[in-house]
Amino acid sequence: MRLFPVLPAALAAAVALAAPPAAWADSPVVVEGGDKDMRDTIRDLLPDRERPTSLFDAERIAEEAAARARVWLRSEGYYGATVTPEATEEPPAARLIIEAGQRFSFADPSLAYAGATPDSATDLEARNALSLVPEGAPARSGAVLEAEATALAALHNGGYPDAAAQPRRVVVDHAANSVTPAYQFDAGARAYLGDVRAEPSTIFRPGFIDDLQNWGHGETYSPDALTRLRRDLSSTGAVTSVSTRLDEPNANGVRDVILEIEPARRNAYELGLSYSTTEGAGVVGQWTRRNFTGRADSLITSATLAELQQELSVALVRPHAAGLGHAVTIGVSAEREAPAAYTRQGLALYANVDASTRLRLGRSYGLRLSADQYDDLVGSVNEAVVLSGFYNLRHDTTELTLDPLDGSILEFRVEPSVSSGDATLGFVRASAEARGYESFGRENSLTLAARIRAGWLEAVAGSADDVPPDRRFYAGGGGSVRGYEYNSIYPLERDLLGLTPGGQGVVEGSIEARWRFASRLGAVAFIDGGTAFDDWADAGDLSFGVGVGLRYDLGFAPLRFDVAVPLDDEFSSDDYALYISIGQAF
Repeated sequence: MRLFPVLPAALAAAVALAAPPAAWADSPVVVEGGDKDMRDTIRDLLPDRERPTSLFDAERIAEEAAARARVWLRSEGYYGATVTPEATEEPPAARLIIEAGQRFSFADPSLAYAGATPDSATDLEARNALSLVPEGAPARSGAVLEAEATALAALHNGGYPDAAAQPRRVVVDHAANSVTPAYQFDAGARAYLGDVRAEPSTIFRPGFIDDLQNWGHGETYSPDALTRLRRDLSSTGAVTSVSTRLDEPNANGVRDVILEIEPARRNAYELGLSYSTTEGAGVVGQWTRRNFTGRADSLITSATLAELQQELSVALVRPHAAGLGHAVTIGVSAEREAPAAYTRQGLALYANVDASTRLRLGRSYGLRLSADQYDDLVGSVNEAVVLSGFYNLRHDTTELTLDPLDGSILEFRVEPSVSSGDATLGFVRASAEARGYESFGRENSLTLAARIRAGWLEAVAGSADDVPPDRRFYAGGGGSVRGYEYNSIYPLERDLLGLTPGGQGVVEGSIEARWRFASRLGAVAFIDGGTAFDDWADAGDLSFGVGVGLRYDLGFAPLRFDVAVPLDDEFSSDDYALYISIGQAF
């Protein structure tokens, strides 16, 4: 029996639990005059206050509101506006009378330099910033500040790190109803980047610091280059803070870059927990020895103890060893897993080049040699030694890895392999996945997320039926089709035929709506679908799961509580499945 009524009830409960409390009071000030948009904006600026209980209270509240209204009106270009606060005693009440008057507009702005003028290209970029305060546009103070900041950024980007804004002069002409901004900058000298060194110098090997340099000696100064330098070092986890400064210039104007660093603790310990009714409880523990050889590398020992998986691994991660943003990982692991279709235990050696997830376009590749033994399966493959390689191409336009709000992720992976043991064959496994995210509403209160994944394996020597079971495709589980056991969806007729379990191909998809109701609480509703198959003609025979969930923002990622109901009796006998983990489902 399927408990469908639980879905709307659970979603309603989630919404009710996550709904923000009502404000304890609104502003009691009545705003009159101006147009509706002006009145509404001023009301939004006023602080919440209890209704006045005396004339004194009413006068105090009215004066406070008038001060805020005057500041806003001037910032929007209403320099001749009058705001009259009024208060009454019987009954106690406060109100504002707004007379906006004519809105002032910008006159022709100007830009000058206190010292030497920068090169013509940089000067032109700086002057282009004045387009933010064009003649005739409403004289908003925010535009004045934005134009100054944009011009200063143009000077910095042009290679002038010491450029600074001088006191600006803004002339308000009440007779002409105009505002004339006059900007002044001291550009300083143009700089060229030299070598990079760290302080203190005893934390990292000089060769590693040299490898972080992302510019050629003598290149024009760029703030983006220094930003990337700091980011590349901080991403290693070997430092708790990093800043940059420029050394004094030499005779040619070349300035070395100094990294000021504070090292992280050498030892780090982590513990993670997860739970689902289909995959059971899990504990992951990890010990990391940071800066293992003086090049920000990490020796990582991790252990996983869960109902369906147990693993012990040791890996050495060398950041930027294959180029900036590309880490080299060398490791060994011993693993046992017991999904619905088989039990596997084995050893593996691997060496990878992994692209950083912050790269817009990342390319990863590597080799893996594994020796596995399989039990509790009906197929003919009980032992296999597999040498496989992989190439992974990922294009990522999202900003938050564990809780994307906008953007997309496109990923393609291909794995050529050679297997020996009970069967000798060569095969290629390929998969592609697309994810999309779009947020709506105030402060991105609603996010719509969707994903689709497809995969296929093809034997290039031997039979595809002899591909080891863990290299075949499955669907089902918390990261696939929620509501079903992990890897439980595949062609069951293979068991009856005595063939290795799993499908030769897979298709999966999900649609999820994510609401944020308060600063930390949210709710989701989702539908997942997927299948594994041996013939593309069966790719449309999907098994679906639907559900709802709660989210609690931990600051770095959401804590996820999902309840999913399977809609296909063939692959599940449970009425629902519960998942608890960190991060969104996808």
